[in-house]
Amino acid sequence: MTIFDPRRNSIGFMRVAMATAVIVSHAWPLGGFGHDVGRVNNNVGFLAVEGFFALSGFLITRSGEHLSTGRFLWHRILRIMPAYWVCLVVITVLFAPIVWRASHGLTEYPGTTPNPFGFILNNFLLANNQQQIGDTLAGNPYPTLWDGPIYTLPYEFACYLIICALAAMRVLNRRVVSILLIAAWLWQQVVLSSVLGVSDGRQATLTVCFLLGSAIYLWRDVLLDRKVSWWLFGVCLIVAVSTYATIGFRPIGVLAFSYVIIWAGARLPFTRVGVKRDFSYGMYIYGWPILQLASFFGLNALGLPAYLAIVLVVTVGFAAASWYLIESRALKFKNASVPAWLGGQRAPASIE
Repeated sequence: MTIFDPRRNSIGFMRVAMATAVIVSHAWPLGGFGHDVGRVNNNVGFLAVEGFFALSGFLITRSGEHLSTGRFLWHRILRIMPAYWVCLVVITVLFAPIVWRASHGLTEYPGTTPNPFGFILNNFLLANNQQQIGDTLAGNPYPTLWDGPIYTLPYEFACYLIICALAAMRVLNRRVVSILLIAAWLWQQVVLSSVLGVSDGRQATLTVCFLLGSAIYLWRDVLLDRKVSWWLFGVCLIVAVSTYATIGFRPIGVLAFSYVIIWAGARLPFTRVGVKRDFSYGMYIYGWPILQLASFFGLNALGLPAYLAIVLVVTVGFAAASWYLIESRALKFKNASVPAWLGGQRAPASIE
C-alpha cells in the first residue's frame, strides 16, 4: 500500500517550505550579505526550485491521467498565468514607480528605457525577455533585476507540455516516462556536461527533477510502498546529504533529493497546509521584488535577520492577496467550458 493519500498529504506544506527557502537563499545576494547559501553551482535557492519541480512532476502527472488534453492545459494556464500577469503589473505600476519616485520623480517614468510597459509586454508569455525598468535598482547590491525567479516558469510550462503530449498520445505510463527520464539524465550528464562542456544546464536539471517526480508518481505502488519507503527514504537522504557536502550531487544526489522531498510531502503530518489556500506560488513570484525593494530603502542595514524577517512578512501578505484576489478566483473557472482554441468542452469537477 502506498503512503501517498491524494486527499491527505503535506505537499502543500513542502511547497511553502520550498518557496521560503528560495527567499531565504536570495536574501544574501540581494541584501549585500554575500553569495547565496550553499554551493555556488547549486545554492539552497536552486535546490528548493529542484524540489518544486519534483513535486510539480508528481502532481501534474496525476492531473494528466485524469483530464482531457484541452482541460489539462486550461487548468495549467489558470494556475500559472493570471497571478503571473498581475505580478508583472504590480512591479510595473507600483514597485518600480516607488523606486523611480525616490530617485527621479515620476514625470519621466513612462518614457524611461528599458520601458516600464515593455516589462509587461516582453514577459507576457513567460518569455522573460526584460528584467530591467529604466535605471531602477541600479544602486542595489544586486542591481537592475526585478524578478529573478520567474526565469524558471517557461521551463515549468514546457514540462507541462511534455505531460500533455504524452497524455494526448495515450502513452503517459511508467515505461515511457522512465525512458524519457533516463534520456533527459543522459543528455544532462553526457551531452551537456561532457560533450558540450556546459557547466550550468539548469533547464536540463529541472526537467530531470520534473520527470523524476512524474516517474515516482507512476511507480508509487513500488517507490512509496509502506514496506519499503522508509528505508528508501533513509538511503536517499544519506546520498543527498553526502553528495551535496562532497561531490556528485548533480548526477546522483539531485535524484535522491527529489525522492526525499516527495516522500516528505506524502508522509509528513502537516496535512492542512495549502489545502484551502496555497500561498507558495505568490511567495515565489513576489519574494525577489520585495527583497529588492527592502534593499533599496535600506532595510538590509538592519542586518540579515531583521531584513529577512520583514521581507518574509511582507511577502506572505502579497502572496495572500494574490491567492484571495487572483489565484483562487481564477481557479473557479477550472470546470467552465474550455476555450475553443484548447478544444472547447465542458467537463465534470476534477482533481487539479
